[in-house]
Amino acid sequence: MTAYLTHATQPVFCTIVPPHLLDRLARSGDPALAGPARRTLERDASQRTRRRLTTVAGPLAAAPRRGPSDRPERTICDAEHREELPGREVRREGDEPVRDATVNRAYAGLGATFELYLKEFARNSIDGEGLPLDATVHYGEDYGNAFWDGERMVFGDGDGEVFLDFTIPVDVIGHELTHGVTQYTANLEYFGQSGALNESVSDVFGSLIKQYALGQTAGEADWLIGAGLLAPRVSGVALRSMKAPGTAYDDDVLGKDPQPATMDDYVRTSSDNGGVHINSGIPNHAFYLAARSLGGHAWERAGRIWYDVLTGGELAADAEFADFARLTVAAARARYGEGEEQEALLKAWSRVGVPAARRTEPQNPGT
Repeated sequence: MTAYLTHATQPVFCTIVPPHLLDRLARSGDPALAGPARRTLERDASQRTRRRLTTVAGPLAAAPRRGPSDRPERTICDAEHREELPGREVRREGDEPVRDATVNRAYAGLGATFELYLKEFARNSIDGEGLPLDATVHYGEDYGNAFWDGERMVFGDGDGEVFLDFTIPVDVIGHELTHGVTQYTANLEYFGQSGALNESVSDVFGSLIKQYALGQTAGEADWLIGAGLLAPRVSGVALRSMKAPGTAYDDDVLGKDPQPATMDDYVRTSSDNGGVHINSGIPNHAFYLAARSLGGHAWERAGRIWYDVLTGGELAADAEFADFARLTVAAARARYGEGEEQEALLKAWSRVGVPAARRTEPQNPGT
């Protein structure tokens, strides 16, 4: 059973670049880095306020639905380096490519996301009901982020010093749109472990969208989130690594990637909504381990199990890692029986230090 929360959801403002990175850049002392980072943080804060006000005012108005379709309905707008949304419309569904490569990449990325969800999970757009996919490019001046605001994707061009154009990595596009899928399904609260699960689910499906577009197996994929986004001056390969959390970058300005791979290194912090972009490394790594163990295309079994949990109606909005882990094991058993899928998940969650099976024996036998 798929649980669609549709318009009763309370969307949050989700960005691909974590605030701790932008904070560090803003305090770097280099005007070329600090200025764009401070402006990005200010814009992000403004967008979060707008999103909270929208939520307080009431649920989102229902977007037009087309009914069942095997094609997306995409609209790309150009903010022309201003901060007003949606901006000037520059490409609609079915239009020929334009001269602006950023517009064309956004259009293609929305299509790649739609295709994976439709063909592999029988999901019609991010809400399951044919929701049009809207995006705005060239947002702000030197804006160093991309976000899903509950209604549309928004991409900055980066500052050229640390971040390049945010439409370059297709997994960034898939990541942000998957926040929309989560919004319309489990609606995971954006704080603490549930918030880290929210971020992790977006990383998982963002990576699957890239792998699907490239036709890669789990063994062929790089398991990086945001590869190609960092400018040449940065000592790093991506924003995050699902294969080896904590190794995506190690840079004089950005610092070292703080993501843990296991619960032994879980980060307790009051920043970043309780470390949602940091501790997501733990469930990310569990997915990677399970997908590599199962082999083949990661979306076919591991991805299907994650999707079943996200949309199955049993994942609580305040779920913790152990809750999610147990549900993945149950979903594997329900779909595949007690076979290698279930065993792969039990081993993966065990390796990252998250209990994935409930105790069935008495806690104090004989009492």
